[in-house]
Formats: sequence, structure tokens, C-alpha cells
Amino acid sequence: MADSEKPGGELSGGSSSIPHSPKDGGCGPPGCECGPPDLEERTEDWEESEQLGWAESSAQEMEVYGATVRRIEWMIGVVGAVGAVAVAWPLGWMLAVGVVFGTLLGWINFRWLAASVNAIGERIVKVKSQERGAVVVVRGVGRIFLIAISAYVIFTWSVRGLVGFLAGLATPVIALMCEAVYEFIASSRRLS
Repeated sequence: MADSEKPGGELSGGSSSIPHSPKDGGCGPPGCECGPPDLEERTEDWEESEQLGWAESSAQEMEVYGATVRRIEWMIGVVGAVGAVAVAWPLGWMLAVGVVFGTLLGWINFRWLAASVNAIGERIVKVKSQERGAVVVVRGVGRIFLIAISAYVIFTWSVRGLVGFLAGLATPVIALMCEAVYEFIASSRRLS
């Protein structure tokens, strides 16, 4: 375009005003002769875009997520076994049995929590999700109910067993701390 813009925003030379400002619906600075890009060009750009490679990275992320969950589950068992052995001789077998039972319920609690989080995520992301809302709620409430009933039954038999049970329930927290240390070390090695 040969016309130049005056300071007031009008075009000199009497030609019709074409909006060039993006806020006016235009495509760029004055003098450009571009129009809206074709839809085909946009889809080609999207297909080649690195930002939209989420489908491939999502599969990789799910693989990493699965490995992390398996490490945490394994670590829950290790921490529970070490804890039960550590308390068996000095504090008694009842406390050790409580630790083992608490570890077992802590592991189940972690599994159900992970399954509930995955189910909620699937219901949010997928339009036709296979997960049922009632199952998610029952799994979420059921794990707390199972722990409460178990704690009550153990308390009626032995207070020492209840202390061990509560200590065993803490094993997922310890396993998560161990996983955090592992991830920190792994990321430090990757950066070096």
C-alpha cells in the first residue's frame, strides 16, 4: 500500500481505511498486505508444533508416574518391615504386629488413593469416562472407614497394638519422603 498513515490515524490519499491493528480486527502493522491465514496452514503449524506434542509426552509421563507409584508402594513395604523388626525385640511382638497391620492398611490406603485420583482425572478429562462417580466416592470414603474400623478393633484388644498400627499407617508418608529424596538426587544427576 502506497498510502501513508497520518498521526490522527487516517489514511492519506483518500483510500478506504483497512484496520491493521489487531485490536481493530487487523493483522499487523500498517502497510502489511497479509490476510487471515488459511485453516489448512494453521493445522499444518499445529501438527508440527512442539507445544502440541502432548499426546507423546503424556504417554511418557504416565510411564514415569507408574514407575513412581511402584517405587512408593515398594518403599512402604520396606519401611514397614524395617519398622516391625526394629520394634519387635525392645517393645514387644504386639507393637510389631500393629506396625505390620498398619503398614498393610497404609499400602491399601495409598493404592485406593492413587486409584481415586486417577479416576477423578479420567472423569474430568474424558467425555465418556468408564469411571462411575459412586465407585470413586465409595473408594474414597471406604478407605477412611476401613482404617477407622481397624483402629477401633485393635484398640479394644491392645493399646500397644494401636500405637504400632498408627505408626504403620505413617509408612506411606515416610515412603513419600524417600521418593522425594530419590527424585531430588535423580534430577541433580540429570542436570550435571
